[in-house]
Amino acid sequence: MENITLTTEAVNAYKELMTNPKNNGLDFPPLEECFDVYESGTAKHILYQEYIDKIKKPLPKVFFYIIMDDIYFDRIVKCLDGNLGYKLKIKI
Repeated sequence: MENITLTTEAVNAYKELMTNPKNNGLDFPPLEECFDVYESGTAKHILYQEYIDKIKKPLPKVFFYIIMDDIYFDRIVKCLDGNLGYKLKIKI
């Protein structure tokens, strides 16, 4: 993956692609359709990998974390293993 500058515009562009993929000619589900609420936390790095496996598209991890923190700020939790995560799980 090439270097991408972390700017507000870049984050907003990725957020648009992740939340409205069909409007942008992409064939994966919108971000909010990819997760179910989960009582326990799932570590951020695990959700990231599961999300990438689901959409089968590259996405810089930092953009995923920023966008997820923005959208799911009320679901951030410390997981049992000590990692930060979200009270979410990937939809299969």
